[in-house]
Amino acid sequence: MTRLILSAFFIAFAAGAQAAPYPLGTMTCDDIGKFASEAMQWRKDGMTRDQAMAELENRSYNDPVEKKNLIAVAGMVFGGYGRNWTVETAGNVMRNDCLKGR
Repeated sequence: MTRLILSAFFIAFAAGAQAAPYPLGTMTCDDIGKFASEAMQWRKDGMTRDQAMAELENRSYNDPVEKKNLIAVAGMVFGGYGRNWTVETAGNVMRNDCLKGR
């Protein structure tokens, strides 16, 4: 009986955790979109991935999760996705993904 109760609790907890959007710290989805456009401009200007990551290391953050999110966004911009994006579309895609909780 105890196993059944613990299993039900775990399933309920896991389902609730998956339904919430990822944490943004003090950033908004618009902030994520603006950063994606900024990072895409870096790429268009010839900045390398390593230079972009160094730039992120020099930034100050209000919450540690913000750095994690910006590194992930920069990774997409400087990865395969960025080959097909413009400055504008990078911001739109990342803002929309954020709004959808991805």
